[in-house]
Amino acid sequence: MVFGIVLTPIMIVAGGGFLLALMIAQILIGLRKISFKGRLHLQVHKSVAWALLATALVHGFLGLVFATGLKPG
Repeated sequence: MVFGIVLTPIMIVAGGGFLLALMIAQILIGLRKISFKGRLHLQVHKSVAWALLATALVHGFLGLVFATGLKPG
């Protein structure tokens, strides 16, 4: 349980799937397979990168809590 939420394996898998989708989007934008022009390209790329970092940190933390049985508080 983290912040009153019971973690289940499906939640960890769903988080990993979402993280994988963000990584694929980031790679495709960086390789310009998904094309954006001008400032919009930079803004989208930066936004996806920050979202990727945030979800990776949350996913890693929750995976650690689930795997080790840590209890906050």
